[in-house]
Amino acid sequence: MRLALVGSADRARYLQDQASPGVTVDARPPLGGPETIESMVDEYAYIPGVLDVVRASEAEGFDAVITGCFGDPGIDAARELVRIPVLAPGETSMVVAAMLGHSFSIVTVLDSVVRPLKKLAQNVGVAGKLASVRVIGVPVMAVRTERERVYPLAVAACRRVVEEDDADVIVMGCGSMSFYAAELSAEVGVPVINPLLTSLRAAEMLIGSGLTHSKRAYPVPPKIAGYAARA
Repeated sequence: MRLALVGSADRARYLQDQASPGVTVDARPPLGGPETIESMVDEYAYIPGVLDVVRASEAEGFDAVITGCFGDPGIDAARELVRIPVLAPGETSMVVAAMLGHSFSIVTVLDSVVRPLKKLAQNVGVAGKLASVRVIGVPVMAVRTERERVYPLAVAACRRVVEEDDADVIVMGCGSMSFYAAELSAEVGVPVINPLLTSLRAAEMLIGSGLTHSKRAYPVPPKIAGYAARA
């Protein structure tokens, strides 16, 4: 089983270490676009690179693709382009969170992503279980490079969503925050979802079950289908 990660070599190595026997995870970083995603402008600038990677990954024989950003930029278009499963960390994490409790909260980086993540929960169909979206107030690069400063902020936010918002489950609302999840779960006493690891397991499950997204939901774009018919 071959999985492509739309992301860095470091993240691919992390997922490779967690992968089931017989599963390989290769990094396919998108070309162009922002280094971090902290707004809708960033998301839209990132999408062309995601689509290029997804299409190339299917052509190269990968069995599935995992996109690397929690905001799931370009996921609908990516699924229209290919027939292999394309896993979105935000969607996958929220669906799993909805399975694990009556309510869940998202802990993320900045205020600029709160409304987009609430909208994503509506699109996924789990907004009724979303208790809150809380921020730690630091940019993505700080999450990656300033763990000693950031971790206590994440602990405080997680405790607030449990104690004040009545969350049964917490979702790390940023790919870079994935690596905090296990420690935070032990700290606050509720499940804390790691979006990258959850997406890896979902990809393994779908491929092992012989499943992919429905082409009724994500049809081949008419222009692309037309070009293929004339080829």
